[in-house]
Amino acid sequence: MQELLKIKLNTFLKQNRPDLLVALQQSGTTGSYLEDKIESISGLPERLLNQGRPPYLITELCMAVLTADLGASRYQYLAELLDTDFLPMADSLRVNGLLTYELINLLEACEPVFEEMGFNEDNRMLRYALSGTIQEYAQRNWTPQNLRLWLSPSVKN
Repeated sequence: MQELLKIKLNTFLKQNRPDLLVALQQSGTTGSYLEDKIESISGLPERLLNQGRPPYLITELCMAVLTADLGASRYQYLAELLDTDFLPMADSLRVNGLLTYELINLLEACEPVFEEMGFNEDNRMLRYALSGTIQEYAQRNWTPQNLRLWLSPSVKN
C-alpha cells in the first residue's frame, strides 16, 4: 500500500504541483519528501482496512490526507488561465513541449502578484493582475513573431 501511495503522490505532484516536484528534484529531496509524507499517515491505511473500507476508498482517503496541506494549486490556476485567456500561447507551448517549463517560469514571475493579493481563485482582480503579468512576461521573453500569434484575440479579460 505504501508503494502505491508513493506512486500516486508522485503522479499527483506531476499533474498538479510540478513546480514543487521540480524544486524537490533540484534539491535532491524527492525521495525523502515522498517517504516523509507516506510516513506521516502511518497506520491510517491499516485502520481503514480494519474498518472494512474497500482498497480504492482507502487509497483515495489517504491521498486526500497526503495532499491536504498542499492547498489549491497556483500552477493549475495559471494553466487554466492560459487555456482560457491565452489559448494560442498555451497550445503552442503544449505542442512544443514547453508548457510545464513556461508555467513554472510564469509562477515565479507571478509570485509578487500572489504575495500582494493572496491566492483566491474567485478574485477577478487577481485574474486581471495575473493576465497583465503574463503579457509582460511574454513581451520580455518571447520573440515578436510568437507574441503576435499568442497574444492575439483570445485574450478575454
